[in-house]
Amino acid sequence: MAANAAAAIARLGGEAVFWGPIGEDAVADAIRARLIADGVDVRGLRRFDGRTSSHSAVIVDESGERLVVGYRGSALQAPADWLPLDRIALAGALLADVRWPDGAWRALCAARDAGIPAILDAEIAAVEILAKLTRAADHVIFSERGLAAYSGGDSEGALRKVLTGGALMAAVTRGAHGVRWLEAAAPGEVMHCPAFAVDTVDTLAAGDVFHGAYALALAEGRGIGNAVRFAAAAAAIKCSRPGGRSGAPTRGEVEAFLASRKDGTGDIALRT
Repeated sequence: MAANAAAAIARLGGEAVFWGPIGEDAVADAIRARLIADGVDVRGLRRFDGRTSSHSAVIVDESGERLVVGYRGSALQAPADWLPLDRIALAGALLADVRWPDGAWRALCAARDAGIPAILDAEIAAVEILAKLTRAADHVIFSERGLAAYSGGDSEGALRKVLTGGALMAAVTRGAHGVRWLEAAAPGEVMHCPAFAVDTVDTLAAGDVFHGAYALALAEGRGIGNAVRFAAAAAAIKCSRPGGRSGAPTRGEVEAFLASRKDGTGDIALRT
């Protein structure tokens, strides 16, 4: 997920540096080559002898929804003590997903210590992993499945719990139903960004594009609401195209898309 987000950031004109473990196999070769082709800095992509790389098969139906059949490689259990955490202070933002918990936790903590926005892509994972990583992040953005795994059903209560753990913002992306979030600065207010209406072709990597665009927007100094709307627009464009990373939009495409939305779609709404 973080790799897809890094590719989306590069596509949007940002500078993306990817850190993560891969195995010593042909899949690792393909991962590295694809990230380079996408414009991502892969100096932090580390091979581990005797381990295997994660990969997936993706099936997309006629409505654009996808089924992912994944293989979880052993590289994701590799140690993270090699990460050059001192370099995080040079970044504008840090985005981590839940698939490599040790690396994600170390990086999120280092980003928070350095005063860099620490963003967690909180996809479905074991509840103990989600509990640990949400406490280390400043911005926690769940998928609906990820929030259900974390909360067991009480979505708004779970978002408030994340704020009490120290986060500045806790959100859930809900596909065609938009994004809902809370902010520590106004914990009694529930914010909502409606989804932009597009003809959906393929939802693959839409969440990853959202997270990458959100991280880039924060790195550029945008406020939370502005960053959410920018990310929602990027994800909507992606859904209107086939392919995963290949469907991610450019900066010009997102700006043109937002400029064309003069009808109020995608505007932020507030509920107390």
